[in-house]
Amino acid sequence: MFSIYDGPDARCILLSKRSSLVAGLQDALEQNEAELTAIQDYAALENALAADPGINFVMIDLDSHASVNAQIPSLQRLRRLYRDRPTILLSADFTTNEFGTHRKMLGDVSLRVPVLHTSLEIALLQAPVNNLEWCAHLDATSSGAAKVAAE
Repeated sequence: MFSIYDGPDARCILLSKRSSLVAGLQDALEQNEAELTAIQDYAALENALAADPGINFVMIDLDSHASVNAQIPSLQRLRRLYRDRPTILLSADFTTNEFGTHRKMLGDVSLRVPVLHTSLEIALLQAPVNNLEWCAHLDATSSGAAKVAAE
């Protein structure tokens, strides 16, 4: 059980083709009365997010698809279309968990796979905080662009 997570009921969607990762996250989340829906491609992810505004966490397994560089356009599109959905990136290539905002163009938090329960709990707490910063960044950027266009 999570010891400190007391945020919104987690309704998560996971983009992953790895059954072991899906099973591990599903087990951890269900033990904590959270939901997880797993899908396998970006088109299905976008459709699910459009159809269900109640999904409040997006998890993306970067290792299930093409190189990270090939995924950047899809990640950036999702970040702009569904800007208010905290996004957690997952990869075995991450050297450590990152709970800061230096990858904010792609996601709110980065977790190293295999994911530990405590890391997942911290990610569920921190991703919404970082997501607010991401939304503020987008607002400031669009306001600045609108001012320049008006001049």
